[in-house]
Amino acid sequence: MAVETAPSLSSLGGILGGIIGGEIILDQQQANCVIENLKRYNSLETAQRYEIYPAIASSRRVLKEASNSPEKIFRQGILIKTTDTGDWFYIGGISPYWSPDQLIVYQGGSQATSPGKLNRKTIDDLADKGLGAIPLIKTKTPPTWYNPPLFKNCQGTFNIFWNYLAEFQGGILTIFTNAPMVMHYSQLLALGKASLTYSSGGSYYLSIAARNDVMRPASDTYPYIYFAYGTNPVVAKSHGLKIYPGFTFDTVTKEVLSNCSEIMPKQYCSLSFLDTRFNDIDIGALVYAVLPCGTSCSQFGLAGLILGISQITIKGVQLVYLRIAQPPSDLTTTAIIEWAKMMNVYDSLNSLMGASKRFKKAVSDLSLAFPQFIATAAALIVDWVEVSYDDGLKEAEEKAKELKEMYDKVVDELAGKPPSITNRYVYNQWWKYKTRVEECAKEIILNNPDITYEELLNEVDQCAVLE
Repeated sequence: MAVETAPSLSSLGGILGGIIGGEIILDQQQANCVIENLKRYNSLETAQRYEIYPAIASSRRVLKEASNSPEKIFRQGILIKTTDTGDWFYIGGISPYWSPDQLIVYQGGSQATSPGKLNRKTIDDLADKGLGAIPLIKTKTPPTWYNPPLFKNCQGTFNIFWNYLAEFQGGILTIFTNAPMVMHYSQLLALGKASLTYSSGGSYYLSIAARNDVMRPASDTYPYIYFAYGTNPVVAKSHGLKIYPGFTFDTVTKEVLSNCSEIMPKQYCSLSFLDTRFNDIDIGALVYAVLPCGTSCSQFGLAGLILGISQITIKGVQLVYLRIAQPPSDLTTTAIIEWAKMMNVYDSLNSLMGASKRFKKAVSDLSLAFPQFIATAAALIVDWVEVSYDDGLKEAEEKAKELKEMYDKVVDELAGKPPSITNRYVYNQWWKYKTRVEECAKEIILNNPDITYEELLNEVDQCAVLE
């Protein structure tokens, strides 16, 4: 694709302006605010850059129709640690091709999971709405966690004028997505003869390779950026629009192209990436916005999540029509509950929050007889929405016994018996290796509670060697 053929947001404004009988002009000051913030994030070398990264989500099990189909397996969203209760939530896309099992979410390379399985009713309800809010647990948390910044209009008394002025302008929207990276890593996986899914007992499971070689690295890779034109976030907020429209082209725009290497990693500016098209993985992708406030800019922040994508033709031009859902008003558990009510997914969230409480109680009870990591992993395989607490605890207890036996057997097989303590060097080397084996086994069991013994042995062996 040559530079001269790339469409621009200005031309998009002309197309849309023709429909409403007026003229939509690209606000250059707003464009400058957008570009400067994108340059700032792209140049950041601290963990704070992760705050604008999308989360990538999938279920551990998918329908047969989704087998090895990235567009059906993966969705995007945000991973939040609430500022009032310290609880974790995923807010984002839900695929109708997910089967009842654990939700797995990666963001910035870190992993979180749902506290137990999602059932069919919950998946269908949330997939029908497009987006959902799901409680999570994180087994491994970075030292400092950065929630996504939220969009704010111009602050202060005088800045009311700039907010009022924004009511008469369209919004330049910035879409952050990892769909191109998910597709890229999925293709590399296929070239290596590995699959996203595998079949067992008539069910289709997400492979360990899909998690380790697609989801994890894609979530830890700087997101790809599109520009779109749509309803100004100030208008959407002031008019109480829970869903508002955005429009873009199914290709790179001139605004992105002319600033490409400054707002994204340089490798994204090659033709193979610039020819990227929207697909269903973009459902849940993040929409960021900023406003000009006189001589300064408002806070660059999250202004929505993509709820739906469709192709439309206006005046003979092919466009992408985006339905964008407002994010929660702030990053508290209370605000997420209110957001769920606004999006008509509160019943599912309420059921999942009740299930999360039962999960935590079960982990506490199981920890009296088993190590914490075994108790947690065992409780993850239960559908706490569907079963009573007593039945769920019994199911988890049986799984805990199985996992404890597997763990002990793997450690014994790989580390073996201790050498004589009289040879201090040999004994210390054995002890270090045994410790690595134990650490690897704990992490792998936590992340893969349904793992078989053969898979666990192989994964721990590779992990311990690489340490």
